[in-house]
Amino acid sequence: MPALMMPCRNLSTANSPAANSPAHARARRNADGDTGQGSPRRLHAARWVTGLLLAVLWSACLTGWTAVHAADRSVVGSLPAVTAAAMPQANEADAVWLSAIGNTARRTTEAPAGQQLVPWDVPGWQGYLDAFKELQRDPQNRALRMYFGLPLSGRDNVIVKFSGGRSAPRWLGWRNGSYTQAETAHFKIYSHADAATTRKVAADLERTYWIWTQVFFPLWEGRQQVSVHFKDVNPADFASGDGMKVSEHLAARRARVSSRTKLRVVLLQDAADYVKTLGDSIPGIERSTGFYSDQNRTSFFYPTETIDGQATRRHELVHQLFREATRSELTIDSPGQSSDFWIIEGIAGWFESLHIDSGVATIGGWDSPRLQFARHRIFGRQQIVPLSELRPDNMQRAQQRGDLAAFYAYAIAYTHLMMDGHSVTDRRWIYQLLAKQYKIQTDLPATPEPTMVEQRLVQFLRIDDQRVTANPITRPWLNLCFNGTQVTSTGLATIDPSNQARWLDLTGTGASNADLFRLAPQPTSVGQLSLERTTVDDQAAPWFAKAKNLTELDISNTRCGDKTVSTLAGMQALRTLWLTGSAITDRSLSVINRLPAIESIDLQRTEVSPRGLQSLKAAHPNWKINPL
Repeated sequence: MPALMMPCRNLSTANSPAANSPAHARARRNADGDTGQGSPRRLHAARWVTGLLLAVLWSACLTGWTAVHAADRSVVGSLPAVTAAAMPQANEADAVWLSAIGNTARRTTEAPAGQQLVPWDVPGWQGYLDAFKELQRDPQNRALRMYFGLPLSGRDNVIVKFSGGRSAPRWLGWRNGSYTQAETAHFKIYSHADAATTRKVAADLERTYWIWTQVFFPLWEGRQQVSVHFKDVNPADFASGDGMKVSEHLAARRARVSSRTKLRVVLLQDAADYVKTLGDSIPGIERSTGFYSDQNRTSFFYPTETIDGQATRRHELVHQLFREATRSELTIDSPGQSSDFWIIEGIAGWFESLHIDSGVATIGGWDSPRLQFARHRIFGRQQIVPLSELRPDNMQRAQQRGDLAAFYAYAIAYTHLMMDGHSVTDRRWIYQLLAKQYKIQTDLPATPEPTMVEQRLVQFLRIDDQRVTANPITRPWLNLCFNGTQVTSTGLATIDPSNQARWLDLTGTGASNADLFRLAPQPTSVGQLSLERTTVDDQAAPWFAKAKNLTELDISNTRCGDKTVSTLAGMQALRTLWLTGSAITDRSLSVINRLPAIESIDLQRTEVSPRGLQSLKAAHPNWKINPL
């Protein structure tokens, strides 16, 4: 097979949630001196982190911020099948979600009362969003389904046409007939997977495409034709419910949305096929589950229905959509070639938070997976990277950073701040920056760079019970970090349990045994657990006894003691153990001595005797004992 000539991007562990997890943070901390969580705090000393800056931010956060409680995520419509039930409006919650569809347009174009902000009129945007809203109310509406090119019958929400594989690009090196070709309205897929799997992936690609067009309508190539469809129409007439429906308007005009070209996707059979196809050309490809090649204008995936796998697929697809589903004037250059590479990865990382439920799609929110790692870095590791330090980097400079995971964490966090927050100018600036990087012509009024973003990021991440309650989690969660927040058991009680919980940081929440048991009912799924300054005690010992896959445990400053530590006997994966200020005594040392994987342990401010501590150090000279 000929070598594929593609630049390498997004293949480091920085592009996976694990790269920003406490386990990775611990490994870096041991090398660079960062103290991390569950320990006395001091400021990180990396070259682009300033302790003075963080101290100012911390002070402002503690004393000067009043939380704003409102919708903290973008809400758009998804694609219902003809057989789907109309979105119910029988209760207040359903009505709220339905009315929220299209909030991105309102929060980007409309100036808040009292603010001197130049209006930004985007013809067709609100009408387009109203069409999706009506489709949720009436999934069988023939005019709307024809407008979007959706199936008019059956259970599918996407039309997929299969044919024998004969037209794959030559550089792929595939023989005719060795693959299947599938086409949808917007994608051409060359697949080694079976038909059912290919159809499922194709449907997700189409759903993601339509969601992306709603959020980034001002940059989408189809905005001109849609603006014609809604020319001389006041969107307020649709919103009132008294005038013509969107579907009636579109039917009268016999309008259809079309695209210029179809986006190319290569779907491999599995991870082995993915590595075999790309491994010779792209070092490190085995660490990824998806990749978009700017040079070949092609996305590469293999089927995976894991939460992480879906997030990566959407991340890479967003790169492709900005490059190919806009009227981008980029030629051989890549976006972020000279600077501002952070927004290229930031916006794709933001889109990883996409969650689709009952015909409504949300992006963003306090519970977004990537935000948990930023919250841990700021409040747990006391580290912050100013936006001004990210902006000069292009792709090459970013990948040469000593801590690439930090670059991704903060790029995505700043994007969440500006897309999820309540500043119209922030969101406009993001659109402006994307248009500049992808060379897309827009009529967006000039928008100045946001100010005080570091302080506002700290404020944004410091959630409380009211924010959590007002913006309930709707997605299945794997990782949640509450370190540095004002969330208590009251807020925790509103969060659904997760049988897939991998990392749970309840530091400082005062969480109880009952909170732990309810949030993580399957202890075997949990790999990293932080309970510092909670009310968890030895009554949780039976839960700990089942948590056999823990790699890191922090029970600092709790009432957990020897009974809890006794349950850790035989844990094969436990590498980091924070016992600072806990109730353990020398009786725990026999268990600790036999833990096979321990690398770091802190026993300060416990009842462990000096003699016991000395014997532990003598028995394990390679362990980092009381490293701080």
